[in-house]
Order: sequence, then C-alpha cells, then structure tokens
Amino acid sequence: MNKPVRSLQLEYWTIREKKLRNMLKELKEKHGCVGLKLGTEVEACSFEYIEYINRLANGIVPVIVKIGGPDARNDIRTLSKIGVSGTIAPMVESTYGLENYISALKKMAGERLESWFKGINIETINGFNMLPKMLEMSEVKMLDQITIGRSDLSGSLGKTVDDPEVIEICKRITEMAHKAGLLVSVGGGVTPSNAKMVAEKVGPDKVNTRHVVFSVKDSPDLSVAVKKGLEFEEALLKHEEEELSAELRSVEERIEELKKRVIR
Repeated sequence: MNKPVRSLQLEYWTIREKKLRNMLKELKEKHGCVGLKLGTEVEACSFEYIEYINRLANGIVPVIVKIGGPDARNDIRTLSKIGVSGTIAPMVESTYGLENYISALKKMAGERLESWFKGINIETINGFNMLPKMLEMSEVKMLDQITIGRSDLSGSLGKTVDDPEVIEICKRITEMAHKAGLLVSVGGGVTPSNAKMVAEKVGPDKVNTRHVVFSVKDSPDLSVAVKKGLEFEEALLKHEEEELSAELRSVEERIEELKKRVIR
C-alpha cells in the first residue's frame, strides 16, 4: 500500500471518502466491526498511508498496526505520534522476542503506554511450541491480545489454513491465551464460507480479514460480516487506485509541459 495524494483534514471529506466512512460505520453498527488492522510488515503500509486511514476511521473504530518486528522501535515511535491505538508484534517465537517487544514499547510508546493496545502474533509452529513458556513470563501481563496468523502457521506446517491440524493448533492457542486472560483474534484465509467454522471450532473473541476485525459475539452473522469487510477492503483499494491514478496524470501533464518548454 502507498500514500494517498493529499493531506486529509478531519472536517473535509470527498464523496468517495464519505462512502468509505459510511461503509465503516455500517460494519461497526450492523456487523460487529471493532477495528482496522494495518501493517508495516508484509502489508508494507507507509506511515503516511497509516496516518490517512487513521484519520479516515477517526471517531468510528480504532486502528491497530502490525509492526515490522518485535523490536521495531521506529515503527512504535512513529505510530505513537500518528495516534493509532496500538500495535501487534509479528513473529514472536521466543521469550526473548516477547521481552524485546515489551521493552521497546516501554521506551517508545511514551505517555501512551498504559492505554496502548498491545498484541503479538503467533503464526508458526515454533511460536506455538514456545507459547507455554512465554505465557509464564511477567511481560504477558502487559499484553491485551494474541492474534493467530493461520496463513504462516499453516505454511510452517505445509498444510492449508483449514486443515484439521491447523484448526486444532489454533484452538489450543486460544485456550492457553484465554487461560492467561488474553483476547484472541484469528486471521489468515478467513472468508465468508469458513468464518463461522473458524469461530465455532477455534473459539476466538475476534476474527479478522487482512484489514478488518470483527467481534464474534457482536456479529449477528460472521459470514455476512466478513463479506462486507472484504467489500470495504476492495472499495479502499479502488479509492487508493483512483488517487494514485490522479497523481500519475498530474505528473504526466507536468512532464509534457516541461517537454514543451525544452522545445521552445
């Protein structure tokens, strides 16, 4: 994902942006949406884009960002300045990784540390195997949530996201996390056709698509919710495409003008 072409003031919205905000309000009010999830890791969202989406979602739902790694301190510092609601650390696979993440938060989140939403990803078989030891650490008391990344988890096992073994591991992660007093969100290959199955067999508090997070208990129909969430993501991408196309046209027009000047 790349930057939008202009700085957005909170009191001003284009027609397309109003549509996106209305879609997001509907996701929250009718389908149990509890947040947006962006990322500087595999999602490759720029800080400018994250700031833009954070403003777009302002007053509707919080924005949580998956950072580049457990110790991605520049990410945490910049995101704190932007004003997002919290972070998720990816690939936390050891007690050392969890310790690094909490240490980075303490140093970089500043005055926002207490209210900062703090999550980690468990997304490989190694992370799963190390989870019992991590949950014994005092640092766990600072966490709010574990997010299960089924795509990487299934990949580390050489299986599909809906394979019974993957589902069973997700269920066990959820049970351990709940016992430790943590929320659980499950993502990775969540679709309208499998969302209910994931919720029923794994038992998480939330399910998430790439960018939209839903509360299981607050969603009347998770299949419909996920479908609407994916439609929102598609609309967001189309909006980005249109913004970038407009920027490209502006650059091309500038190039043509310079060419004319050279000829003169």
